[in-house]
Amino acid sequence: MKIVNILFNYKKSTNENKILGVERCFIDYAKHLTLSGNKVLSITKPKMVYASEARQASTRFAEIKAVNHADIFSMIRMAILFLGFSPDVIICHSGRALFLARAARFLLCKKIPIIAIDHGINPKKFLKADYVLTVNSFFSRELIKAGKTPETSLVIPNMIEVPKDFTPLVKQPFRKPIRLGSLGRIYVEKNFDKILRAMVILRERGIESEYVIGGVGPEEKSLKELAKELKLKKEFRILGWTNNKRDFFDSIDIFILPSAYETFGIVLLEAMLYSTPILTSNSWGPDEVITDGIDGLKVSKDNDEAMPELLANAIERMINNEEFAKGLAVKASEKFFANYSAEKVREKLNSIIAMVVDKK
Repeated sequence: MKIVNILFNYKKSTNENKILGVERCFIDYAKHLTLSGNKVLSITKPKMVYASEARQASTRFAEIKAVNHADIFSMIRMAILFLGFSPDVIICHSGRALFLARAARFLLCKKIPIIAIDHGINPKKFLKADYVLTVNSFFSRELIKAGKTPETSLVIPNMIEVPKDFTPLVKQPFRKPIRLGSLGRIYVEKNFDKILRAMVILRERGIESEYVIGGVGPEEKSLKELAKELKLKKEFRILGWTNNKRDFFDSIDIFILPSAYETFGIVLLEAMLYSTPILTSNSWGPDEVITDGIDGLKVSKDNDEAMPELLANAIERMINNEEFAKGLAVKASEKFFANYSAEKVREKLNSIIAMVVDKK
């Protein structure tokens, strides 16, 4: 099949920017659809930080300015690309990509099916796509309520690749003090401050802990100030952007993702791969990935004041029963290989695209 893969966003190529969730998915789709024998034309804005990797992952690569929704020149440019490539299906990873792709399709008077991939918290902006793939079933249900049919609102999880030289990580016994860790952009909605407050509760119970975050973001300063205020300055570190995930997970005992809003949570897959006990919130994505008490522990995100104590209780539960905690990690690793490896998700994605093309 011939597949067009489009993402328009604002991530310019600078030293500070890193390839994060949406861009990673865009690249992964190009790579794994190409590996499956398809011809993939990837389209993005000029000078994006992920351009080089996207070009390498695709059969063909093009850049379009896509200045705004009314950019007629970009519509025409895209229509010309479609005409020359003759795609069987178009995949859009952003609202602007969908709008311009629909406009280009209209100019060509061709019924090329368009699939939108929802990465955010507003799936309804993709209602005009022929099909919408969401990363969790909550958003799929929201789309169906808004008018999409169950046949055109489908769920497909995110994926991560298993490194070629991968061997299972053998976790050591829990440290004293216990080492807690998180990965991700340091934003307010990640609720990392709740972990610091949970550490105070643990300390009051006689349990010492340390906490590290692998990531960057606008809340770094406020978290450091909070740690100082709570007398946790020595126990808390922000590591910056963390590329070596194996070393990171080897250095912690429990992985925590307490987000208020999390559409999926790729970092959960990394913790699952590296056999690290998981404690997360019941936000949209984590609620679907983790089954409480089976392959991780979950706490409610719905009460800000109660969350630190809920986290402290769950951490203490793991500390008091390390065998139980390690068992959760084993089950999580098994679930990862059964459902979330790149190979498994690639099979599902190819099946969905084949269905879409057949129905056309």
